[in-house]
Amino acid sequence: MPISHEPVMELIRASMDPASRAAPRPVDSPAGRLVSAAARADTDENGTDRIFLLATGTTAAATGLTLVLADETEQTVDELLTAIEEASERGAAGGGPKLNALPVIRALLADQASAGEVLGSTFARDQGEFVDLILELADFTATCITIRAARHGTPVTETLADLEEMLKEFVDA
Repeated sequence: MPISHEPVMELIRASMDPASRAAPRPVDSPAGRLVSAAARADTDENGTDRIFLLATGTTAAATGLTLVLADETEQTVDELLTAIEEASERGAAGGGPKLNALPVIRALLADQASAGEVLGSTFARDQGEFVDLILELADFTATCITIRAARHGTPVTETLADLEEMLKEFVDA
């Protein structure tokens, strides 16, 4: 099976769909259905190519947009991630979900092997948690796209086109 960036872009677009945020359970959302379909196809072939493509692709996308947002807000990446972590911790203390995407983003910023270790250990530990992490990374990416549009006036189509080019280089190379 040739590897392509397109499933990752499809997942990010699905994550931008308001139905993905309104679904009662993440797996019931448009994004969740895409990840579930990839996992089922991998299971049918006794593989993990599709699910790991989504994991690594969404990690790269989330990390890339983190770098862009840090630059646009004139913060260091660490300052931006720390602010997001603090907001996430406040939300989790109030009963909201914990943001598990940040350790993967930080790991990729350190080096690709570190991110691969985080993803691999999550998959080995709990495949349901791994699926949730992929969905969270895709949602984080979608949120970054929305923030760029709302705060910086960058059209969504422009960010998606830039992201697609970046993912082509990352995945298709």
